[in-house]
Amino acid sequence: MVLSGLLLMIGYIVYLRATLRSIGYFGIGLVLALVSALVWVLYDLDVLSLDDAQRNTWISLVALSFVLGIGLSWSHVRRKLAGQHDVDDVDE
Repeated sequence: MVLSGLLLMIGYIVYLRATLRSIGYFGIGLVLALVSALVWVLYDLDVLSLDDAQRNTWISLVALSFVLGIGLSWSHVRRKLAGQHDVDDVDE
């Protein structure tokens, strides 16, 4: 149990550091604000109930994974939006 917890913590630290380098604190705040607004709208429309602690844990995990996913893939999205291409092949 301790080993798996340590491996998960190392993974989260690596992903969080990559996310911070990619979108920064401001970007993380924006993505969290977007996820929070989505949860708020779903709660306001009575689609989502926030009474269950286990459901709130799942919502938090999905929000965290959404933030980390956006942060890790942001360089690819920015490159596509800017029209830049990666060229790794070297012709000899």
